[in-house]
Amino acid sequence: MSLYLIFSIITVFLALAFVLLHLAAAVSAILKGKKSLGTGFIIIGAIACISSLLLVIVNRTLAFYIWLFASSTICGGALLNGQNNKKFNKSHHQIRFVIDLIITFLLYVWLFLFQ
Repeated sequence: MSLYLIFSIITVFLALAFVLLHLAAAVSAILKGKKSLGTGFIIIGAIACISSLLLVIVNRTLAFYIWLFASSTICGGALLNGQNNKKFNKSHHQIRFVIDLIITFLLYVWLFLFQ
């Protein structure tokens, strides 16, 4: 197997895991009756992230910009949830943001440097 294929599989797996975990947490919160603006942002961001990963086939640049917007929306929604629930843990959100930056960097390398 080539290095490009291995890198692609790992990158897409990490991106999908990040998005699907947040989507599952948001849907779980809604099913428990905890409807908030932050949860809505997380769901909208997760749907946009999944669509951006599918859009890679058509347009790489647009897919990357949609990913940036959507992953920022997910992190912003998580921040709102933390503040609204009075359970704001600064280090938790910093770790989430760093993981998001790492995945975004991997997606950038995958989309633009490996062609």
